[in-house]
Amino acid sequence: MKIVGYVRQTPGRTDPDTAFAQSERIRRWVADTSNELISVCQDHHAASAPTDRPGFMALLDIVRSGGADAVVVASLSALSPDKMTQEIMIQDLRKGGATIIATDEADIAALQGGEHDHARVLVRDILARVAEYREAFGLSGDVEPSVRPAVIEYDLIPTKETTDVVVELIGPRASLAD
Repeated sequence: MKIVGYVRQTPGRTDPDTAFAQSERIRRWVADTSNELISVCQDHHAASAPTDRPGFMALLDIVRSGGADAVVVASLSALSPDKMTQEIMIQDLRKGGATIIATDEADIAALQGGEHDHARVLVRDILARVAEYREAFGLSGDVEPSVRPAVIEYDLIPTKETTDVVVELIGPRASLAD
């Protein structure tokens, strides 16, 4: 299996889980399972914004192009410390066709279903419903909406009142005789 690793040093300076340590755990997992590590994408904690993650963008590109079968992280916190953001990122990677693997024993259960983690179950349910909604209305992917906006014309009703401006709008092409 072709593997891409992802590491991200978390913002805490005292955090012992450095990018190097994460990378080594990924390399050891790949070697122990006899898989092929094709790349390790990395983001630094010094990013100016939460979305300033060129390593994750590169990871998504590799996955979406079919260049990797799986993504290995040392722990899910490398994706994000926030469970909701983790689940969104995991969904994006899975949509790209990759299996997500964590070397941390605690995260393996979360990736295999996490039925006991109610926050993850809720986020997954919301993401599934958003996907169903987008697909039902033709909003998924780069598909153009199938409905074109209507051109609505309004007629003005004259009034006898003396004011600066009086405008009444009547629905599209309504008859004044009604």
